[in-house]
Amino acid sequence: MAVIGSAVHVTKSKLFIDRQTDGLTTDNIVKIEGIDLYFFVSKQEYVNEQNRKDTDVYDQQRRLKLFDRGPLFEVSFSPLYKNVLPVKNFSIWTFRSSQRVTNVDCSQLFEQNPKEIEKVHKMNVSESASVCLKSKDCENFITRGGYIMHPLSEEEADFSIAFSILVYKSPEQFEILLRAIYRPQNVYCVHVDNKTTGNDFKEFQCIIRCFPNVFLATDRKDVKWGKIGVLTAELSCMKDLLSFKKWKYFINLTGQEFPLRTNYELVQILKIYNGSNDGEGTVKRANKDRWEKASKPPHGIRPVKGSVHVTLNRKFVEYVIDSRVAKDFLQWVNKTDTPDETYFASLIHNPQLGIPGSFKGELETDFGVRKPFLSRFKNWHDAPNALPCHGKYVRSICIFGIEDLPLLARRPEFFANKFHFDYQRQALLCMNELIYNRTRDEYAQRLDFDTQYYKSLKHVKNIV
Repeated sequence: MAVIGSAVHVTKSKLFIDRQTDGLTTDNIVKIEGIDLYFFVSKQEYVNEQNRKDTDVYDQQRRLKLFDRGPLFEVSFSPLYKNVLPVKNFSIWTFRSSQRVTNVDCSQLFEQNPKEIEKVHKMNVSESASVCLKSKDCENFITRGGYIMHPLSEEEADFSIAFSILVYKSPEQFEILLRAIYRPQNVYCVHVDNKTTGNDFKEFQCIIRCFPNVFLATDRKDVKWGKIGVLTAELSCMKDLLSFKKWKYFINLTGQEFPLRTNYELVQILKIYNGSNDGEGTVKRANKDRWEKASKPPHGIRPVKGSVHVTLNRKFVEYVIDSRVAKDFLQWVNKTDTPDETYFASLIHNPQLGIPGSFKGELETDFGVRKPFLSRFKNWHDAPNALPCHGKYVRSICIFGIEDLPLLARRPEFFANKFHFDYQRQALLCMNELIYNRTRDEYAQRLDFDTQYYKSLKHVKNIV
């Protein structure tokens, strides 16, 4: 079985393929000699960016197409990475546990090998043992799961991230997510839907009790799509998380999501963000009828449509919890439809409020060009920039399957939404293998993460 992340070999400044792959010809091989190359859609075409003199917007469009679709026979299956020669020896103790998926060659799925795809489609999925049974001995559970229980770098140790995770079912899927994002320097608030009871709730408790920096939200809400409970559940965790003093950024998740970035990469990106917030925002595509039954918004706030999924600096979170303006606006959105898609988006994109990290530039995220939204990759069926979904659609959003893996590996966002554990779970498990291997190789300093794309983002520069 091939190990994910070993597809290329680097000598000096040349990058080339060092193994045979089905369908790969000399026409598909790209050599890099000190220039930046960008791939377009599914073709292995490239341009010399040093000679391109087009506008900023056009360049940004081209950069985004780098991540759109199709397999790339590249290190770690993404052009965001390059292999480097290791510069240090390291203890392997941290990565003793193998994350390889049983009876599946994930590297072949990332390369869209038809035989492996067909094999996986025919596989039956067996039921797993109770999470409470597996976590009865916490020390053994942590060791066998391959949890990372020490900071992997000084830089990560000094940059704590706070997470909220909203869950209502599938404790086993939640455990896979937690394993991928867990670090001892971070802090995690888990909000279990108030409707979740019995064995499912007990299983969530069994996982959480094994970690000192993972806890249940003190105020559980009844969460229903389109209702205020989605938002108040987030606020419940935000309030709890503020009792922890060291974290610098907040990221909200659900149990059906999975990281596209390692913790090291998140830290690199958030340091580049330097206080800027990441959230979706549009006025042109807003469903303004959602706001019609409410009165005029308080404090001169212009309503903006966006996503509930955000990446926020600590001062922004403090403002949301403590500010009279934020509390008044919460009361206003409670009178509207789908308030969670208005609240954070509006606070981020009303710079006159003076909230730290708010965006003061052109906010439209229609095609991810003017202001890309990176907290989450969602493939909506009716979005202007929709991509092919090789899984299935549920309420217009793509539930990722195994044939979506090449696309997921190449996306620049932080997390992907969404996965269902009872549908082609190998997609989730192979993403876990990929993130684990990227983490290992970055720790060994044999994999380099290119942050240039994130440095170019307009919302990093145009903030309050």
